[in-house]
Amino acid sequence: MTSHDTVPISRDTPATASPDPARYHEQFERIVGSTLFVPFAGAFFDQVMLAEVAAGVEWTGRVRNTPWQRALRSAAAEQLIFAGSDADRRAESEWLLSAHQDVRGVGSDGNRFSALKPQNWNWIMMSAIWAYTQLHTILAGPELTEQDHEDFYQFMLARYEHLQLRARTDRLPRTYPEFLQRYDQLITEKGQPTVALRQAVATLLCAPPPPFLPRVITPAWRPVALVAGHLAAICSFGVMHPQARKLTGFDWTRRNDLEFRAISTVLRAVHRRAPRRLTMTPLAYHRWRAETIAQNYRDMRLKSFAPGCPI
Repeated sequence: MTSHDTVPISRDTPATASPDPARYHEQFERIVGSTLFVPFAGAFFDQVMLAEVAAGVEWTGRVRNTPWQRALRSAAAEQLIFAGSDADRRAESEWLLSAHQDVRGVGSDGNRFSALKPQNWNWIMMSAIWAYTQLHTILAGPELTEQDHEDFYQFMLARYEHLQLRARTDRLPRTYPEFLQRYDQLITEKGQPTVALRQAVATLLCAPPPPFLPRVITPAWRPVALVAGHLAAICSFGVMHPQARKLTGFDWTRRNDLEFRAISTVLRAVHRRAPRRLTMTPLAYHRWRAETIAQNYRDMRLKSFAPGCPI
């Protein structure tokens, strides 16, 4: 994958059945539960490229005033939906739908906004699907097939089942090619360089000190933030749709493209060789460990309790 090509796939790929659970348990769940997503989190900035979504974000003020706390809460909700149990996923989805009913009003530009307007609500999920699809390609390797991409998309749709709006017409695209087409249409026709986007990019490039760090470290924070911000910008903007990257105002160069390729190679090696305890979030890792132990117990079963079966 290159930063300019993103994920290649035919627009004519037919709809397929849901992926085999045994297959995506090992590969797909590692992707959505990966700690290696952290430097790519800025890919979510495409969310505030839609004017109404940006107006809602500005209205709440949390991204602007408490970026670290907001990021941690978003990551927690995301992991409950991606790596939690079915009960976790349903409960968190219902809570998110309920809590966002209050996010509506009139933005600073005089236009009305509502978080639960179908296009706005679906765009948030489409943003996450786009970002994790790119991560999947980076970590799993460029040899992925069109069917692999379709299977991963169906996996993500299943994770979002309870978070989607009720009406059939308000739901996410049915197949991955349809998703790509709709994403391309929305970012091309409705994407804008909003105030919220400019603030998010500035925060990414030089984030304020996290409130959970000791104050004694604060004076040394800025050089660390600049280095980390550059790394995050290369990863985040490297996986963006070309039009989305253009809207960020970041001047992407040939050198940035080479940096992105090098970082992708390193992260792929880390994903394949490093212990899962280090490359998976706590919730994803412990659910994987629990399933591994459960499978070990299942492997102890006899084929039958009839006399003569091995003990």
